[in-house]
Amino acid sequence: MATDGTATPLSLLADQIERQQMASAAVIVGWARPMVGKDSKLTADELRWVASRLVESLTDVLNIAESREQRIPAYEECGE
Repeated sequence: MATDGTATPLSLLADQIERQQMASAAVIVGWARPMVGKDSKLTADELRWVASRLVESLTDVLNIAESREQRIPAYEECGE
């Protein structure tokens, strides 16, 4: 999503990387759900590994959200 409506090679690359990061986060969440369920028998080391991957993915998603906040104009109510 180009910031000014003009797609540049750099903005297209950034969009592609963001899509890959979001897709990766979705896959990791899908894997993690059953691993941390109440019937899970993971060891502490395995749970730590899952938590680390979730933190990495959450960090990517938060970075994307922060970046997009800077590119999306603030919403203004009608009449403001």
